[in-house]
Amino acid sequence: MKEKCLQVALAATRYGDSWWLPFVLLAVCTLNSITGGMLTWSVGILQMALFNIIVLSRKYTFFIGPLMLSTGSLIAGYFYVQVMKTNGADALLDYAGVKDSTWLNKAQSWANDWGVLGLVGMQVIPIPIPSAVIVIAGMMAKMNEIKILVTVYLSKFIQLTLGAVALKYATENQTPEQFIRQQMGAKDE
Repeated sequence: MKEKCLQVALAATRYGDSWWLPFVLLAVCTLNSITGGMLTWSVGILQMALFNIIVLSRKYTFFIGPLMLSTGSLIAGYFYVQVMKTNGADALLDYAGVKDSTWLNKAQSWANDWGVLGLVGMQVIPIPIPSAVIVIAGMMAKMNEIKILVTVYLSKFIQLTLGAVALKYATENQTPEQFIRQQMGAKDE
């Protein structure tokens, strides 16, 4: 599977500055976010590779990568808000196996106690918390849905843009293909 992901990522490096590749990233991110990161072993790897390719291929418009990832999370967040507003909330939490989990209770208490700052804190801590969990925690804390979605979107965009700037400077003379090969442990051809 790793070899297949590597082949797809390397093929995409030629199109890093194309107009359509960011929309592929948007679709991949939306799928990954709606599934709550359950497909990280395939979709998550592709998402990471596409993000890096877009950021490294563009001199001035590299921010399109963070914009697409943030927008994909916003679309998935809206999906989760709608599910939480219906009777599907209990079914969703049961299906995911998190209805009575301690980490969801902790996330909800952060949202209850700290409001928007709690959501931002969950977004930026080093442990990756999927946007879906942040949205669900905010909804369970009875926060305004617009406030939740705007907070998740803006904090994710700022965080990803700062990461993209760091990536651009840390890999100053590498091509996207070289970087992908390095990240996936593949040898140069």
